[in-house]
Parts: sequence; C-alpha cells; structure tokens
Amino acid sequence: MNKYFFIGVPCLIAIIVASIYFLSKTESIQYKTEKIDRGTITKYVTATGTINPVRTVIIGSQVTGLIAKLYADYNSEVKTGQVVAQIDPIPYEHQVKKAEATLATAIASLEKAKVNSKNNRRNYHRSKKLFAKKVISIEELDSARTIYQAGLADVKLAEAQVLQAKAALEIAKTDLEHTVIFSPLNGIVISRNVDVGQTVVSSFQTPVLFNIAEDLVHMQVNTNIDEADIGMVKVGQDAKFTVDAFSEDFFEGKVAEIRLAPIIFQNVVTYDTIINVDNSSLKLKPGMTANTSVLVAKEEGVLRIPNAALRYTPSEILKGEIGQKSLADKKFVKKTTSHIWVLDKEKLKHVAVKLGIGNDSFTEILEGDIKEGQEVVIGEILPRTVEKGQQKVPWGRARY
Repeated sequence: MNKYFFIGVPCLIAIIVASIYFLSKTESIQYKTEKIDRGTITKYVTATGTINPVRTVIIGSQVTGLIAKLYADYNSEVKTGQVVAQIDPIPYEHQVKKAEATLATAIASLEKAKVNSKNNRRNYHRSKKLFAKKVISIEELDSARTIYQAGLADVKLAEAQVLQAKAALEIAKTDLEHTVIFSPLNGIVISRNVDVGQTVVSSFQTPVLFNIAEDLVHMQVNTNIDEADIGMVKVGQDAKFTVDAFSEDFFEGKVAEIRLAPIIFQNVVTYDTIINVDNSSLKLKPGMTANTSVLVAKEEGVLRIPNAALRYTPSEILKGEIGQKSLADKKFVKKTTSHIWVLDKEKLKHVAVKLGIGNDSFTEILEGDIKEGQEVVIGEILPRTVEKGQQKVPWGRARY
C-alpha cells in the first residue's frame, strides 16, 4: 500500500499542476499578427463600361422614297465614295423634267417681256416727238410713259422668275443625286436598318440606313466613373479591363478623355471617361461590357501594413476593461491619421500612424513609431469562454 501511495501522490500533484498551468494558458488571449514589411501598393479605380468604335457614322437619307437597291450589308467593308444604297429615282427624274419645263417657260416669258419693253420704248419716244409738235396731249404722253415703265418692270419680273425656275431645277437635280447614297468614310458596316422595298421618310428627321464604324482596330471604352473617384483619374493613366467573352484575357489601354458633362441616374453622379484600346487582335466587338480598372496610384518599396490591422480593436476595450486613451499615442491630428496595435514585449501597444495610399489588401504607412519586421495585431483568438454581452464565445474562436 505504501508503494502505491508514494507513486500515486506525485502523479496526482503533477496532474493538478499541469491542469492549473493549462487553465491559466487557456485563459490568456492569443493574438494573431503579421509582420510589417515593404512592398508595392497599387490603387485602382474600378468601373463598368461599354466598348465602342472610336468613330461611328450614321448614314441616312435626305430624300423620301422606296429603297430600290442595297449594295452593303452587315460586316461589309466599304470605301469612301462607294455606293451603299439606291432610292427609287423615277419620281425625282420627273421632278427634274418638270423643273426644266418651268425654267423653259420662264425664259420664254422673259423674251416676251423684253420684246414688249422694246415696243413700249419706241412708242414712248414717238409720243415725245408728237407731243413736242403739239400733235398729242400731255395725257397721251403720260400714258405712253407709264406703259413703257410697266414693260421694264415686267422684264425684271420675268428675270426673277427665270432665277426662281433655275433654283427649283437645281433643287430637283440635287434631290435626284441624293437618291444614290454613298459611304462618307472607309469602314465596316456594323448595322443595317432597312431592306429593299422599304419606304424611308425624311420629313421630320433623317432616317437611319446604316451604321458604319471607321476602324475596329482602334476602339475605346466608355466608362462611367463615380464622382467620389473621378478626382483621382487623370488623362494618360494606364487602365486594364476584361470582357465576359474572354474572361481570362486582360486588355490594356490609356485614359484619353474625361468628359465634364455629368451623368445623373437615380441621384448617382458619374462622369464618362474614355479609354483608348488597341484591338489589333479584333477580339473586342462593339457593345461588349468591359470591367475596367484604372491605375490611379502606385508606390514601390513603401512601408505597409495589412488592412485588417486598421480594423482591429482589442476585446478589453470593447468590454471597457482598458481605456483606449491611456494606450493611445496621439502624435498626429489629421484626417490621414489612424491607430494600430502592435506587440511590444508580448504586450499590446497603441501606435498612431499617418496613412498613405491603400488598396484592398495593404495600406501605406507614411509616419509612425513602427519599423519593418515589427508585428502588428490583426486579430485575436479568445480564451475558452469569454463573456461578450450575453453570449459565450467558444474557446479557440478567432475574432478580428
């Protein structure tokens, strides 16, 4: 019995000591940390846009009529001056003939007026001689003068009618010429909106026949960037984007223009930003949706911390056991100032830091009592049971 007593008592004491040690360890808070390092931070402004040709021309018709022929279709390559459509010219040919007849009538009327004017002039001069010889009365002389002057006015009227008829003829000829529709540029037809036999009416607005893109090698992305981010975007900045059709490919471009006209939709203000893109591969098609990222800032070799460190607050402060003011180092009083928690000899230390640029993962540290390689707290593993309000947090559960 003494033998078992001397063996069991030390074992029992060892178990009790180990339990006490284990319980004391489990009651302490374990911190999750990461080391402060140096690296590159890139900041992007993201937006969704639409891919469009740099220049798109809408070809319409200036005259009303029936589409007689089409010489271009979807995806047709066209050259400057090439005929792409023909409107039935017969009604306009008749209008030209009618205008020519009207002009001929006006010219004949002018000749007649000139002949009458010459005759009235002779009668007037004859009346003047007769009046001088007192053969006719003054009333007859006045009548001859009036007829002569009226004849001169008839000549001027006939000349004006000739000019009017010539103008009408030119209009008719121009309308006839407009029945043949040409391409104004070299490009590709991306849209055809009419068919043969369809009547187009140009009374109030020009009907759209074709949509021609000048060049599909040079494209642009029209993105709507939020007003909160537009201040960081500058002309010449690099941009990259993806499209759903080629989700694994990244396309690159540069910011070419920031348009000042605001776009307001449901109280959200955005600005149209143009990004020029090289589409030599011809993968990009007009109308595709582009998920765009504009590189607005890049810093290399800067001191940085993970963003989780800026969101961390110790559980003691949350429970009111430790005053944050007593731990805080109020060194900077600026909008760019924040505070982080670092481990100094296994104890928490509250450090004020001045922040620089940041992205989704890291934030630059401009000033602060920290150095590279120092451990910054990003979370903690709570002990086995910690009172948090009315809830029990299980042991080993991480909190950030």
